[in-house]
Amino acid sequence: MMSELFFVDQNNISQASPLLIGGKGYNLARLGEAGQNVPGWYGITTRFQRRVFEESNLYPIIRKAMASLNVDDQPATIDGKLGPLKDAILGLEFSPEVEKELLKQHHAVINNESCFSVRSSAIDEDSGEASFAGLHDSFLFVKAEGLLDKIRMTWASAFNTRAIVFRLKHEISLEGISLAVVVQRMVEAEVSGIIFTANPNNGNIQEVLISSLFGAGEGIVSAGLDADLFTYSKQFGDYATDVTGKNEQLVFDRKNGTGLTRTVVPEGRRKQASLNDGQIRDIARAAMEIENYFRKPQDIEFSIDQAGHLYILQARPVTTVAEYGPAVGNRIIWDNSNIIESYSGPTSPMTFSFIRHAYTIVYHCFSQVMGIAPQEVHKNRHVFENMLGLINGQVYYNIINWYKLVRLFPGFHYNKSFMESMMGLKDKVDLEDNAPAAGWGRRYFIELPKLLSLLFRSLRNFSRMKRLVAEFGAHFDHHFNNWSARNFDTMPPHELMKIYRDMEDKLLWNWKTPIINDFYVMIYYGALKACCQKWCRDESGSLQNDLICGEGDIESTKPTKMLMLIAQRIKDNRHHLGLFLNHTPEELAKIIPEDPQFRVISEQISSCLDQYGFRCINELKLEEPSLRETPEFVYQMIQNYLRMENDDALNPQLMEEREKQIRMGAEQKAFMVIGEGWNLYPRKTIFKWILGNARLGVKNRENMRFARTKIYGLLRELINAAGKHFAREEIILDPRDIYYLTIDEIWDYVKGTAVTTDLKGLVELRKSEFSQYRSEEAAEIADHFETYGLAYHKNLFRNYSPSPEESSEEGLRGTGCCPGEVIGRVRIVRSPKDNLTLNGEILVAARTDPGWVPLYPAVSGILIERGSILSHSAIVAREMGIPTIVGIPNLIKSLEDGQEVCMNGTTGIVELVE
Repeated sequence: MMSELFFVDQNNISQASPLLIGGKGYNLARLGEAGQNVPGWYGITTRFQRRVFEESNLYPIIRKAMASLNVDDQPATIDGKLGPLKDAILGLEFSPEVEKELLKQHHAVINNESCFSVRSSAIDEDSGEASFAGLHDSFLFVKAEGLLDKIRMTWASAFNTRAIVFRLKHEISLEGISLAVVVQRMVEAEVSGIIFTANPNNGNIQEVLISSLFGAGEGIVSAGLDADLFTYSKQFGDYATDVTGKNEQLVFDRKNGTGLTRTVVPEGRRKQASLNDGQIRDIARAAMEIENYFRKPQDIEFSIDQAGHLYILQARPVTTVAEYGPAVGNRIIWDNSNIIESYSGPTSPMTFSFIRHAYTIVYHCFSQVMGIAPQEVHKNRHVFENMLGLINGQVYYNIINWYKLVRLFPGFHYNKSFMESMMGLKDKVDLEDNAPAAGWGRRYFIELPKLLSLLFRSLRNFSRMKRLVAEFGAHFDHHFNNWSARNFDTMPPHELMKIYRDMEDKLLWNWKTPIINDFYVMIYYGALKACCQKWCRDESGSLQNDLICGEGDIESTKPTKMLMLIAQRIKDNRHHLGLFLNHTPEELAKIIPEDPQFRVISEQISSCLDQYGFRCINELKLEEPSLRETPEFVYQMIQNYLRMENDDALNPQLMEEREKQIRMGAEQKAFMVIGEGWNLYPRKTIFKWILGNARLGVKNRENMRFARTKIYGLLRELINAAGKHFAREEIILDPRDIYYLTIDEIWDYVKGTAVTTDLKGLVELRKSEFSQYRSEEAAEIADHFETYGLAYHKNLFRNYSPSPEESSEEGLRGTGCCPGEVIGRVRIVRSPKDNLTLNGEILVAARTDPGWVPLYPAVSGILIERGSILSHSAIVAREMGIPTIVGIPNLIKSLEDGQEVCMNGTTGIVELVE
């Protein structure tokens, strides 16, 4: 008989499986394997049950009862149908051989004098998908003489009405219902409780919830007694305590020698915490070990005996938490920081596929500039290829890979903070795999020479910055003019692919100068800010911003100034003014080019579109139509300027004078303070040198960003041409469907390397997905969060540790970028599809990019939720003299369209006006 596996204990634990000893028994076996302190136990397998049922000829009775059940049956009806079956199970007899082997197994594990529990363990129980917890019967503090009866009663509970109703409701098969049994030594508990390794109340996977009371855990599970609550943070290792009055407890019934009895808790202990600090930490540590072993959140029962020993009684998956959390591994940290300035909201597959590829190439160039060995770059190629991610259609930095990239360079601990500052990271990251501190030999004979080499390279590049920028501009213009002269619409896709490859080879792989200049800006702007604070006693932290405005010749402001001059011309002609103000932008886009009386204005608008028509709001998102595709935007901006009562606001010369006044005032303030007293070194000369370099770097940065915008505009036209060709050939339904494909999918279709040729079907699938991403619920994902395991599975993209700024109660405060105090009504603009009619309001946006600049002359101030003092919106606003504040947490949620506010561009404070 015993050739079959009828029992499982510590001696044959490796043979345990859920089909043999059920979910509860299998989890106990695994807890033992995981090294947890589990009270002695053994499992009575389903094979043993089958042997006993066959000997008692029970299976015909079971099949007849199950066949009589229907999903529409009422519980009372089901109960009546199951009655004879349960009676038969309760009355079955064990054969002498079977009983002998059972008692032999029992006495080998459980002391004859000890009390034990007899627990049900269904083969579908504790699976994580459907929990049978509480539906089958278990018995506590059983004595040896009650073993057989309790096993019968446990088997019969497989056919409890509640369990059968649960199976019918969840469409779980009624055939072959088996129930294993777990027999386990009882712990006479001083304290017991339940642990959830993810908080089931709020879904927080970073919290361990411990509920405990005096006595046995049945006080929580069955009796509903009051219990203490401890909420432990996995991230920070601290916990919150909620101690309640515990008037009653369940303890071993010594009078009857079996079972539990309800008694009062001694008055002096009722308001005491049931667990002390050490016990809480030990329990949390054990719980996280168990969670890590099972690789998903666990619901754990524990007891602490009178000697203070912690016992783990059972564990099963938490079925009410939607995420797996840290236990599943593969931690990835996501942050959209300043990248949201360029890619806000859902971003098309086409754009993401291109920018992911572009980042890979550009940061290969970055490594060359920094002198990283090619073999080191190759070894870390997976880092370069995964700098970005797409979550719910939105672009995020893969932060851990950014840290790994910076770690390739000497002086990681210094570069780390520079990177965090440049990226605008609010939530700093401590890498779990930080390398140990370098020893003396490595520090001075390996790291120091590398650092000096990097310093030498940087100084050499900085010394020839003007020449590098000029060479980059000439190289860019040569190729850009060559490509932009081509008519993409007349070219077949294979020729378009060739031009795309040329763009990649000749521009992307030669993007070194913008990278060098970014370092240049980081160094000199940082030095300027430090000097302003230390030497100029700048308490506001904005003096350096005023010093670098008014530089002039910023390419991004030129199209806006062209439109301002056109608006001035129209204002001088009453007939033209009336026509412009009495038609919609869409109507004007049709009237003006066709009416001879507007020839000069039409030519000026055409000239603006020829030079800058590749621009648009969200201009780095390739799917956004350019100004050439939507010229009505230009007419909308002109109308905004025409409605302004202050004619001086449309005068570019006055604008430049305002900029220069801000700049001169800042210079007077700075040099007056620097000139005070006697110094050992020429502070004024050093300050001028730093200031000049900071101004040059910021100007170069903006103008080279404009080059990036131009090449994006050209790429957009190339992709549009490919979309038209694919639509003509009925490969896709609409030319703009091309943006639901990736850049490689287009060229793979051309080259014959596509793994999917049904592009229409692929587009429809993506359209459906991205439609969900555009919903309000999907748009609410956090700016910073972590994923575990499979990034898109069992992750809700929530931030469980909000940054201090997000939880601040100080009101609306950001970084002042351009001085001036303005009181006015706000106009919240969320997307290019919003009403863009503006007339002196304060512009409020989640973020801006260069395509927003034409809106600026028609507003009195600018408030931006995201962005830094070196973001594009801040730099251009300073050039135009418009009071601006960036980086205001929760701005959009805190304001309503039309509310009146007072904003101070120096202090960065925004206040509601009652």
